[in-house]
Amino acid sequence: MAGSPKEKLQQASEVTAEADQREVYLRDGRTLVVSESGGHDLVEIRSGSGMIEVRIELTERGPVLRMESLTIELKAQEAITLESPRVAIKGGSVKIESEEDLEVEAKGEVRVVGTNIYLN
Repeated sequence: MAGSPKEKLQQASEVTAEADQREVYLRDGRTLVVSESGGHDLVEIRSGSGMIEVRIELTERGPVLRMESLTIELKAQEAITLESPRVAIKGGSVKIESEEDLEVEAKGEVRVVGTNIYLN
């Protein structure tokens, strides 16, 4: 394969520029859109129907990542770390499994609320 990946992308894709928006047409009808909105730069991947699948908004406070998908999977060989002053997980069903010990540590109180709570 001769040439750089950037050149190949330019040759294999159709690029259009309208005002402050650039689109690169990807396989399966998806588009990569780079634009500006409200003073922020946006990088989006849209489905063939135009729905936003991945959006990165570059703000003065840093990037904001949003993803919408049927399934999102994260896999790492060593570790996945989430660090934030607040983490919220919302779901119809949440399951935590561990092949080894599972630790819950808090500097404050720990509350478990449920109709039934089973220990052992």
